[in-house]
Amino acid sequence: MVELLARHRLVVAPHVAARLGLALSGDADAIIEVTGRLRASQRLGHAVLPDPLPLVPAIERAVGADALRLAEWERMLLVTAAVCVDDRVDVLLAASGRPMSALVEGGVSRHLLLVAGHFAFADPRTRVWAHAVASLAERTAAHAALAQAYADLGVDGRATWHRSLSTLEGSEAFVAPLLEIAEAADAAGESEWAHAVAREAASHAAGRAEIDAWRIAGRAALHGGHVDDARCWLGEVLEHGDEDERASVLADYLIVRAALEGDVPLGELDDRIDAAGCDASADEAAGDPDASARLARRWFDLARASATAAGLLAERGAPAAAARRLAEAGRLTARYGLDDEPLRSAVAWCAMFGVGRAGDEAATQGTGTTSGTTSGTATAGAGAIARAIESGLAGDPERAARWLGALRDTSSDPRVARDERAPLMRAARAVAAALLVLWSGEVGRAGQLLARAATDLPIALPFGGLGATLARRIDVITCGEIGAFARAVEASQPPSTVSIRAEELIDRAVAAHLRGARAEAATLVALAGEREQAVGCGLHVPGLDTVAGWEGRGREPAVGGGAEAEPGVRRPPDSRLASELRRRMRSTDRHRFEADYRAALEASRGIGSHYERARTELMLARACGEAGALDRAQRHLLAAEHLFGESGAKAWLAVVAGERGVLAAATSLPAAPARERPTTTTNGGAAPGREAMSPGPGAPEAEAEAGAGAGASRSVATTAAPVAAAGRADVDDPLVACRAVWADVLTERELEVAMLVVDGASNRDAAAQLYVSVRTVEVHLGRVFTKLDVHSRVELAVLAYRMRGLSSSRTS
Repeated sequence: MVELLARHRLVVAPHVAARLGLALSGDADAIIEVTGRLRASQRLGHAVLPDPLPLVPAIERAVGADALRLAEWERMLLVTAAVCVDDRVDVLLAASGRPMSALVEGGVSRHLLLVAGHFAFADPRTRVWAHAVASLAERTAAHAALAQAYADLGVDGRATWHRSLSTLEGSEAFVAPLLEIAEAADAAGESEWAHAVAREAASHAAGRAEIDAWRIAGRAALHGGHVDDARCWLGEVLEHGDEDERASVLADYLIVRAALEGDVPLGELDDRIDAAGCDASADEAAGDPDASARLARRWFDLARASATAAGLLAERGAPAAAARRLAEAGRLTARYGLDDEPLRSAVAWCAMFGVGRAGDEAATQGTGTTSGTTSGTATAGAGAIARAIESGLAGDPERAARWLGALRDTSSDPRVARDERAPLMRAARAVAAALLVLWSGEVGRAGQLLARAATDLPIALPFGGLGATLARRIDVITCGEIGAFARAVEASQPPSTVSIRAEELIDRAVAAHLRGARAEAATLVALAGEREQAVGCGLHVPGLDTVAGWEGRGREPAVGGGAEAEPGVRRPPDSRLASELRRRMRSTDRHRFEADYRAALEASRGIGSHYERARTELMLARACGEAGALDRAQRHLLAAEHLFGESGAKAWLAVVAGERGVLAAATSLPAAPARERPTTTTNGGAAPGREAMSPGPGAPEAEAEAGAGAGASRSVATTAAPVAAAGRADVDDPLVACRAVWADVLTERELEVAMLVVDGASNRDAAAQLYVSVRTVEVHLGRVFTKLDVHSRVELAVLAYRMRGLSSSRTS
């Protein structure tokens, strides 16, 4: 469905697309036409969809002709069924005044399914048509009939709802019972129904009751993920309410604004705290006990808002600001002797992102709460998710994911129970579960979990957009590019903050690396490093370091001083171990290769993640290939291929295949003709010959300079294209083809260095023959690698001899 709408340039959140598909019977034309009539906020799931959906020509064509042949009473029965909030057949019969035999024998039976005392539209499009063609008077009469039917059956809540819709004047008598229904529905997780009832209550209310209706409608909208609707309702409270009413909705308002705008509106929080401080001073001077009780409630709401702000800031990669707000919430809680439940949950939430971990007393100053605790009600809702993440970071993400997926609310606290059942909290749990499965190395299964949750829940909103980051990263790892599903999730996330933009650059870098454009990948990683010192929201997303290290030995990516290290990012043990092993093998040299290899090989057996183990096997294969241990390299490539396939990281299989091609070509290389080389020695004498790793300590500067002129670099295919011109040269020299073609790409000095390296010279040997420093050779060699789009001495030699063979075939 998402792909269909994307082809028509309609960006729709996956859960909205799924809802449209069900409500319109999968009718492609109807879905496209209805989607075109929706507001942007409705398409993204930020606002509630109209119910029923608008009537469009495709629906009229599909069901209108048949429905028009019904008798008048049958059409009115369909109208009654369309506005009924229940699916009970006895209610429908009582409201229509018809016996069951009339429904079964009449033409309406084609449009209604009657099973076990319940009814449903055989084609959901018929409900849209019936509601749209009915007049206001007909719909009002249907509501009045349903109200009477429910009253006769003793279902007072439903009767109140339909009675409120059957009156055109409005009555404040409906407000209190409607708000009671709305709060009960919200507590049961039926946030959309709660929002509709509270919205109806607001249309009948005035004064303080109206503000209560706005508050309940706003919270219900937020719990359903309809953050644009929530902003409107809560904004009304902040604009028209008193200071106590404003404080009561402030925490929810911060969440809404952060979800819509990316940033946390701290100014509003500071204004409310300042106002409360002024009122407290005045009341203390007056000695008013009633005012003191009222202020205590306001301080509790403000402490909850400060704790909420801390969690939002932690999600968005602002640890210092998060710690300050957490400390502020702790001071407010301790000073006024308030219930510290919101603070405990916030402490657990912030600790999940590395803010206020154990030992950070400032985070919980004066509360007696230990950072990271998840005791009491903090184990439900947000605290349960935090505990699962902590378990994953401790080394068992698979078990934590299973526990989180099986968790059911057992809290007796109605506030916690309500939040736990809300779609927004369930979306946060689904995103956390997918991240944990990804940490365990099951890339494909993580993608399936995320896609399944996305059809029902607003997964782009929790964790500051982490769901969108996961969707993009999993797409890149599995497909090599970002698909329509991930784009749809991405469109629903908060606007790009610094950390999110950095993650997007990493996605592009991983994709570039997988297709072999490693100079581009290195540049994108460097750009990401300039955006944020800690990439992302503080939780490791596998794949951040996949672009590092192979575009040139000795180079560390610029993300926070190295994407492998990811300062400020919390990582599970498998990721830390695998990252360290890959770093070690990239920095080894020929003198200690064997020891480093044996140590890495032994340690790699402790990596439980298939994905991380596969990437480590691929690194070992590369290192063995460059060291000349081709048999070992083949075995590691075979292991990497199997593990990548098992984890679901299909895009990496092409990388493995490419490495196999390089190894196969290296195995068939002819011996280089012997040439005299100086036998310089250093520190006791290092024998001349091919260096195991390349290009050496000078690679970072060399690549940085080459990256500035990336447009001038050429791929292997582009470089080999004019090789026919080499046929006119003296073919007695086996490397004349390289000289003829590479002269158009390389400078004279770069060409000299390249030919010596192809011939087997080490950097030191080349420096001695050219009478330059080793550092100069390293710089030139880095530029050669970039311009010829190769990544090691082996690949450079393979390219040279392939071109020699191509030249011979064209001149024969």
